[in-house]
Amino acid sequence: MDPVSHLLLARLVAAARDGRHRPRGIVAATVLGGLAPDIDAGLMALGWDVYLRWHDAGTHALVGTAPVALLTAVFVRTWSRQASLGTLTLAAWFGVLSHLAFDLYSGAGIRVLWPLLDSAWTLPIVAMADPLAVAVMLLGAGALWVWPRQPRAAALLTLALLVVLAGVKMTTRLLASKAYQAVASVGAPVVTNEAVEAVWGSWRTWLFFDRLADGRLRAWEIDGPSRAARVRFSLPDGRTTQDAQASRLQFSTVRNFVPAHPFAFAVARPADAERLAVVFWSDARFCWAASEQADPQEGAPHQDVRPPVGVVRCALWFGGSYDAQSSAYESLVWLGGHLQRRSPLRW
Repeated sequence: MDPVSHLLLARLVAAARDGRHRPRGIVAATVLGGLAPDIDAGLMALGWDVYLRWHDAGTHALVGTAPVALLTAVFVRTWSRQASLGTLTLAAWFGVLSHLAFDLYSGAGIRVLWPLLDSAWTLPIVAMADPLAVAVMLLGAGALWVWPRQPRAAALLTLALLVVLAGVKMTTRLLASKAYQAVASVGAPVVTNEAVEAVWGSWRTWLFFDRLADGRLRAWEIDGPSRAARVRFSLPDGRTTQDAQASRLQFSTVRNFVPAHPFAFAVARPADAERLAVVFWSDARFCWAASEQADPQEGAPHQDVRPPVGVVRCALWFGGSYDAQSSAYESLVWLGGHLQRRSPLRW
């Protein structure tokens, strides 16, 4: 979720669609439509796992764009009567579609054809809230302010610059992909799944993730122009252990998280004198090597239910704890150093 980028982009889309003579409310409908798909952020209060389960579908699927646009238009219509409901709905729909397009542009996986198809689509070009894209859109916003009589020209020029940025990034991604194929095939491992993500703020560096046939996970950092590659970390397959399998039945957090995350892995820790027994899952894309960044759970409250410390540190963990009788006690979600907790099978 990147509200600043979506707000800037929706304003540019509104300016690119219409000239200077626009009915009152058209711009508002487009801008609010560009933000409206993230109304599902309200699910965060139930649990971050619930939010992740539904965020890439529903309001972010094509089937959800029409009702989201209509509701946005109805809201704008309550205080703007100069434009018809149909005109406002169309304006809001353009805003909603710009939101989906920029999520794909930012590397988010979206189940575009849900519920007909459950597979997620992505087109990673920049990272979420990437300063490269934000800088281009801020430049466009400044142009709209300096040249208010030429909104369409300023907006179209800014959108063209985003396309140029995409061309540069896709070129370096292609070079990085070729380097990845070369290093990933060393030793002839069988790769069953792979993904690529942009590095925040970089036009040349890319992150690659893969899962091998034996379940092992690997994370790579590759510089496109130089084709220099390094393994950031490698993890064993923890999905088939007794603790991991049991957790999928015992904790709603795990049931929500695992099916939608192909690079999921599990870790467990038995109880000791100071801490409860826990099992946690994360996704390799949420993690980094211990040498790269600090552990966000280190020093946070509730150390008795923190994930076990291993070779990686992760921003997100989903799992639960057990009581003294080895019964599921609480569902747990770690968001960096913040803990969400609820009963095991709730939500």
